[in-house]
Amino acid sequence: MKVPKIRLSIAPVALLLAWSAFSFAQQDEVERETAIHENVKLIALAPSADLSAEIQKDYRAFLPILEEALKENVAAQSDACALTLRVTPGMREVGSKKTQRPQVQVTAHRKNSRQEFVSSFILYSYINEGLVDKEETTQFLQKQVLNVAECAE
Repeated sequence: MKVPKIRLSIAPVALLLAWSAFSFAQQDEVERETAIHENVKLIALAPSADLSAEIQKDYRAFLPILEEALKENVAAQSDACALTLRVTPGMREVGSKKTQRPQVQVTAHRKNSRQEFVSSFILYSYINEGLVDKEETTQFLQKQVLNVAECAE
């Protein structure tokens, strides 16, 4: 009994597509999406399960600080200059002791732009030996995100 060659070649391809679709669906789960102002949107991704509970707690405590700093420092934008900020949690090992510090990656994108602006921010403040405050977050946003991603309209 002969098995058609077509069926044998379709089966592995179908399995590969199903596996890749499943793994893609598991990535980048959105924890919350917030409209800061008109045409300014903040997308906060959920922390992955491999991050420690303490880092996840620090990330969730940082999100309201970030939202407040954005509301104060970003004005409403036109449709052509719509700004989307995506915040991805992570962890960075610092120093020779490999101390784990919470970190976020902020990606800024303007509508009708071909560029994305990516910057990283360690959420640990050496000044107050804890989570960063609104002033440090505002400085980070101004220098690393907002000034770089200015609209050229």
